Amino acid sequence: MKIYVNRIPAEGLHEEAAYDPKVLDVERFDLRLEEPIAVSSVITKAENAILVQAQIRGRLRFSCARCLEPFALPLETAATLSYQVRPSDVVDITEDIRQEIILAYPMIPVCRPACKGLCPACGQNLNAGSCVHDATTAE
Repeated sequence: MKIYVNRIPAEGLHEEAAYDPKVLDVERFDLRLEEPIAVSSVITKAENAILVQAQIRGRLRFSCARCLEPFALPLETAATLSYQVRPSDVVDITEDIRQEIILAYPMIPVCRPACKGLCPACGQNLNAGSCVHDATTAE
């Protein structure tokens, strides 16, 4: 989203944008974005600065860190961004939105808190059923 400082009225500006996941380049081996990320922002201007209050929404598709099954999580985060500007500046907030999305990732994506994971001996998904291995003797 590009913000033209000279187009911001005194009462502020409300902007909506949708970011294509490919443009944001936030995918990892265990994460995919399958739909655009929606950003709703309120932009206010002070003398030499602008303040952007953004609401970021979308869906993230992860692979569970325990069982490796795919699952989706909603992404809902808020960001407050501040920029020093001149009246003729154009501010592109795309990189800052990208960083806020990355910061919202869970450290260890798990499909559910009670996920049992995989058997360390045979790789059986223990959520789908048990296996013949005893977890204490598995190598």
